Amino acid sequence: MFIYGGVGYHPAIFSYKDLLMLVFIDESGKPHPKDNTENPVLCAVCIHERDIKHLSQNIFRLKMKIFGKDTEIKSTSLIRRQIFSKNMTNNKQYVDELVKLACSFNIKIFAIIMEKPDIPFIMTKNLLPKHYKLLIKRIEYFSENYNYEKAILVFDEITPTEDYIVSKCITNFLFMSKLGKDFNRILEMPLFVNSAVTPAIQITDIFAGILRHYYENRLDLFTPEKITDPFQSWLNNLFMQIEHKTENIKQASSGFIEYGFYRIGKNL
Repeated sequence: MFIYGGVGYHPAIFSYKDLLMLVFIDESGKPHPKDNTENPVLCAVCIHERDIKHLSQNIFRLKMKIFGKDTEIKSTSLIRRQIFSKNMTNNKQYVDELVKLACSFNIKIFAIIMEKPDIPFIMTKNLLPKHYKLLIKRIEYFSENYNYEKAILVFDEITPTEDYIVSKCITNFLFMSKLGKDFNRILEMPLFVNSAVTPAIQITDIFAGILRHYYENRLDLFTPEKITDPFQSWLNNLFMQIEHKTENIKQASSGFIEYGFYRIGKNL
């Protein structure tokens, strides 16, 4: 198992006691043998409640400036080689400015990077998948270290059936598992929102897409000066900005380090 963290552990200097943290969670790709992605990613973007309005307003202004309307563009349409063609310059400008804008806020990013499994993984309401559990651990320990009162998990809605299964998985984990019972920072009621009207989910979607393409292009194996392909060079630049917003979290009780960006194998 390979582990990676972009930034070393830093003890909490600031305390956000009595503040809520909203954690926007989205995925890029599916951990399924028939999915066309090789390194699906589950990503979380943690944002202080007091920053949501200001960040959302800035995203709205950015869309109006570039597209002339408040529209949602999924990462599947944005993070691809064709973005360098002449008729897609607006899309590239949007990604560049959105990443710069989001990273200018005091956000924190965690991600679990997977490998395409050999056999299908079936999600049931009685078992929280490994990649979800690993991500939630990082959110809990981050909230604890920085003394957040509560962290609210906010997911991009998929279908009522799938959303129900995810919700039951999380609540069963928090109420019934030995590890989950020790967590007291995560609100035991995940929310599901429409990404078309939730700018913070759109940020998470794009960040997850950047991370997936970065690892699928194996850019973690090269130094920046060795990357000459324009698309890969662009990906690497975006990744470095995102990397600065992750953090390796030290468990207060055990001293164990949870890496901000964590790669796992095929076993989910």
